[in-house]
Amino acid sequence: MENLTAWNLAHIALENDAKRILLYGNAGTGKTYFGLTAGLKENQKSYRLICTDEMSDADLIGCYRPQANGTWKFLEGVGIKAWREGARLVVDEINRANSDVESRLMALIDTVESSSWQNDETGEIVTPHKNFSVVATMNGLPTDLSMALQDRLIIKFEITEPHPQALEQLPEYLRETARRLAGVEADDNERTSIRSFMEFDRLMSRGLNQETAVKICLPHIGESLLDALTVNNKS
Repeated sequence: MENLTAWNLAHIALENDAKRILLYGNAGTGKTYFGLTAGLKENQKSYRLICTDEMSDADLIGCYRPQANGTWKFLEGVGIKAWREGARLVVDEINRANSDVESRLMALIDTVESSSWQNDETGEIVTPHKNFSVVATMNGLPTDLSMALQDRLIIKFEITEPHPQALEQLPEYLRETARRLAGVEADDNERTSIRSFMEFDRLMSRGLNQETAVKICLPHIGESLLDALTVNNKS
């Protein structure tokens, strides 16, 4: 049997029209990037919703906002926009959604057949476009979510390694070190987001010396990183 990684399986799921996927595991491995870009249909947009303790219906559904002419206009949130356009909705840190909006969030990510929303002002009923899909991400475990959210996110993948395309954005001499320290092999004190390596590479590209760039971006692994880079450069 072919040895497929969680990333491989997630790609296959989206390419075969999976509509509700949860990616969970280590931070900084490319889960959000994957959700925003992987398996999109031609001309399909993607929207990002970052869950916080302070989020409200305005973030998901929309709210009235003042206009330049002194009137108020209802502006739709990313959830309804994604429904209407058949876009991908990437729900980042879904475990951080507060209890006040959880029921609304559950309705947004429910099956197309079970979902609808009515605009109180116009009476228009909006339902999800057939191409609408959801990729939710979190750094914890699915059991951190309510049973209702777990039930809606039927397909779940534990992400323990950086996404290959994220690694490819780094120069070759950094890739193996980044793969190890952003993945399951690193201990909690060493684990480092791919974003930190990207920023390190950006500073290096501006002519900053390696030691200073490490102190700025990766101080918690500075000495071990410099040793690893020395070994990689010699090999």
